Amino acid sequence: MPRLHTGTVIVGYYATKIRRILFAQNRELLKTGQLDSSEVARAAGELNQKLYSALVEKLVLSKGDMVRVEIDYTVENGRVAWDMGSLKVNVYRRVDPDTVEAALRFIRQEKLPVEAGG
Repeated sequence: MPRLHTGTVIVGYYATKIRRILFAQNRELLKTGQLDSSEVARAAGELNQKLYSALVEKLVLSKGDMVRVEIDYTVENGRVAWDMGSLKVNVYRRVDPDTVEAALRFIRQEKLPVEAGG
């Protein structure tokens, strides 16, 4: 069973990444006519629509947050079918740069203990 892995990508790019990977993984089937490009585009769109619902509508992620998507699928009778039970999504939220800077400022001001002797 083929597995689609996006790697870590920004939320604003995951849909394009899924589409590109799906086309790349199935290029031989596309060349031989066992799979039509419109079917690959349809399958990618179907998965992207479901992920959009979860990532943007439910989790309220912004375009700068990061995700990693993995899912198994099958290709039978010229059709791509997703195994939704195998879907794994890792989410990494972007932290506001001001929040990060405040944390760094705090630790920069801490005095490190000086060890005696040598």
